Amino acid sequence: MGKWIRWWGLGVFVVVAAILGCVWIFFIDGWVKYLIEQAGTEAVGARVELDTADLTLFPAGLMLSRLQVTDPREPMTNAVEIANVTMGLNGLNLLRRKIIVEEMTVEDVRLGTPRAISGAIREVTLQEKESEMFSLDLPSLEVPDVKNILEQEDLETIRLIESLKADLKTEKDTWESRLKELPGKAQLTEYKQRVKNLKKAKKGGLKGILGGVGEVQSLKQDIEQEIQSLKGAKKEFEEKMAFLRTRLDQLKTAPKRDIQHLQAKYNMSPEGLANMSQALLGGQIGSWVREGAEWYERVKPFLEGAQALGSGETGPEVHKPLRGKGADVHFKEARPLPDFLIRKTKVSMSMGVGDLAGTILNITTDQPTLGQPTTFTFSGDQLKGVKSVALEGAFNHVVPADAKDQMTLQAKGYELSNLVLSQDKKWPVALSSGLGDVKMNVEVKGQALTAHGSGHLRNLHLAAGREGDTSPLTKAFSSAVTDISELSLQANVAGTLEQQDITLSSDLDRILKKAAGKMVNDLAAKFGAEIQSAIAAKIAKPMQDLKKNFSAFDGIAGDLTERVTQHDGILKSLLEKTLPTKSLKDLPGGFKLPF
Repeated sequence: MGKWIRWWGLGVFVVVAAILGCVWIFFIDGWVKYLIEQAGTEAVGARVELDTADLTLFPAGLMLSRLQVTDPREPMTNAVEIANVTMGLNGLNLLRRKIIVEEMTVEDVRLGTPRAISGAIREVTLQEKESEMFSLDLPSLEVPDVKNILEQEDLETIRLIESLKADLKTEKDTWESRLKELPGKAQLTEYKQRVKNLKKAKKGGLKGILGGVGEVQSLKQDIEQEIQSLKGAKKEFEEKMAFLRTRLDQLKTAPKRDIQHLQAKYNMSPEGLANMSQALLGGQIGSWVREGAEWYERVKPFLEGAQALGSGETGPEVHKPLRGKGADVHFKEARPLPDFLIRKTKVSMSMGVGDLAGTILNITTDQPTLGQPTTFTFSGDQLKGVKSVALEGAFNHVVPADAKDQMTLQAKGYELSNLVLSQDKKWPVALSSGLGDVKMNVEVKGQALTAHGSGHLRNLHLAAGREGDTSPLTKAFSSAVTDISELSLQANVAGTLEQQDITLSSDLDRILKKAAGKMVNDLAAKFGAEIQSAIAAKIAKPMQDLKKNFSAFDGIAGDLTERVTQHDGILKSLLEKTLPTKSLKDLPGGFKLPF
């Protein structure tokens, strides 16, 4: 009877199992930790670190402790730090090489935490914050030296005068040359002589008259042809002169445009105050928008990690398997699942203002297979420094060619404190305290980015200006700003993920414009009067010369008119003095002359 147990076989099994167990115990967690850190670092562009990873088989699950994601812009700061991540894995789907997580818990998420060592993986060039780099473009309350301005400026009026003057000279030279080519005194003298000769032909009786008929016809055609040539030239000349006089009329409005241009350039207009909101807040908001676009660009590859299969017209590409290697066959599934899916994620965030809770549904790299977008909602009430916060949105890449991502953020009763709005030395502005309600909608479609935000600020306490300020303008601004207790703000973003155009407006524009309006208007009027007087004096002689150049065309116009008149006279003389009268009408046989 044989042995029930083959001890050598059992020994081999125990040894192999022990080796696999040792590998699992001592190496598998480190390998998982390495993979997470490597993939995260490559995606973020800065160091991603994990304290521990604990992978279990019974039950199948994974626990991560202290995940740190470095902010690429600030290597000594973590963009996100997570205390614990716990998830249960679907063991059956693991055998099918699919990572399916029914529920994941993310605990104690913190933003902007300090790091002990730099998380940079490449050299980072630190740049000044944009909000600290701008300079306010305030109107000047001193009238600039008009004489110096006109010496430096290229006035449109002068350019138009010089251009018209040059064109007048060209036209004058052209028409003087054409007059030499058009029929003139020499042709008139010749025609007069031919008419005189025809008069003599009449005295030769009927034979002489009939002999001169052909000559009369020829002379008539020659004169009429030249009359048409002269009339055509005269019409062309009049059209040219009408166009040149239109340009002269247009010159009358050019000085006004020069005055407006110089007032705007030297900021002698309250219109320069119409965009103070952009100057005070544009840099900071622009920085937030660009930072958000950068993080979205890092997340986007995970949303588009797996694309849907082709339309089915050509079918999947078929590869002939290597001999002896076999082939992976993917059968059609009734309920297909992506290779990676976290159905539900519960997140708790520890913020400076309090704790937020949220849920993320359907995290996957293959939305086309799942057929559902990734959605998220976060909210918090009665937090420290803010009454309520609500954030919701969706990353919809179910149809990759028509992907659209949306997000809506609402915050009520947000406490504002110690915000520097302007570090400009001429006019610093700071918000010491206040409350704000904010609503923002963001949409990304392809590379196109659009966003609209609105805010209502109340209970504001603003400080503006500097001690010892003697400027009437900034003093008026400071007085107006310190009286503000409530503001409404609108912000719009349009463009692409790489380049955005941000426009801001608020009640602040109207308030500051009103505060300085009369002051600036008075100065603008004084500056405008001085500029107008100086421009008028500067263009007086050029305009005089221009009018003289126009008068030079009077002789050309008169010459053309005289030539047409004289040729008409010669033709009339030909018809009256050379044609036979009653004697020809009485010719036998009803003979008629051919004209």
